[in-house]
Amino acid sequence: MKDKVVVAVVQMDVAWMDVAHNRLVMLERLRQATRSGEMDLVVFPELCNSGYVKPRDGGCAGRFVEAAEPIPGPTTEALGEAARELGVHIVAGLCEAHPAIPATMYNAAVMIGPCGEVLGVQHKLHLPSEEKHYFYQGASTEVFKTDLGNIGMMVCYDASFPELARVLALKGAEIICCVFAAPSKGAIELRRFEARAMTRAMENQVFFVACNRVGVQDDTVFSGHSIVTAPTSEILAQSGSQEEEVIFAVLEREVLVEARANRPIFRDRRPEMYGEVVRRP
Repeated sequence: MKDKVVVAVVQMDVAWMDVAHNRLVMLERLRQATRSGEMDLVVFPELCNSGYVKPRDGGCAGRFVEAAEPIPGPTTEALGEAARELGVHIVAGLCEAHPAIPATMYNAAVMIGPCGEVLGVQHKLHLPSEEKHYFYQGASTEVFKTDLGNIGMMVCYDASFPELARVLALKGAEIICCVFAAPSKGAIELRRFEARAMTRAMENQVFFVACNRVGVQDDTVFSGHSIVTAPTSEILAQSGSQEEEVIFAVLEREVLVEARANRPIFRDRRPEMYGEVVRRP
């Protein structure tokens, strides 16, 4: 991992089904984030090209098919051009058109490198409620080796499953970026959001970057409160609001190394004892 990785987390509203507008907003927020100084990584929320799903009906599903983009595609190309100009890595949640099956989609997180290329794509593995009617489930996990370090990605509900973060850590992740479109369900849900980010970071000794969207879509209010946590569970940066903003954090390699040296959980773990974790009841 690089000695210091400077991260910007873009907490933004997303216009439902206005892909061109959302793309322009992402580019504007990207430039806003990098104006604050030297930047390494900029993270955007879940489905930030399309907006979130609505209760299933034929017309709504058809709109998502229209909004879905290939990767590479128009949004990744626009972000790639900006990444190349600004010299940053980007992680963003996108509605991706299935590359082989017409009129089907993935809920995806994509990583773009500072040369403008797509470094990797992670499809959402755990689909809640209405998402099951829209998206294909992902079928694999990968950790991407970058100039910043080894980065894994997750999408929203995936963070509720500790096994996934552990798999990414075992594959070498030093930073996990999780893109969210998490709704507001009161103070207790905000505490859960914070606790989840702290726990995933601490139990896997990684930096955890959680970028949530804001705004209102029909009756759903998205809760914001994006957060960056250290391998020690320390909060490095946190939004205190449901408003659009950009938060910044510095991820220091020394913190990661010390956490793993002082508490060697990967040395001490006993996989032979955990078989029930991967067996269905």
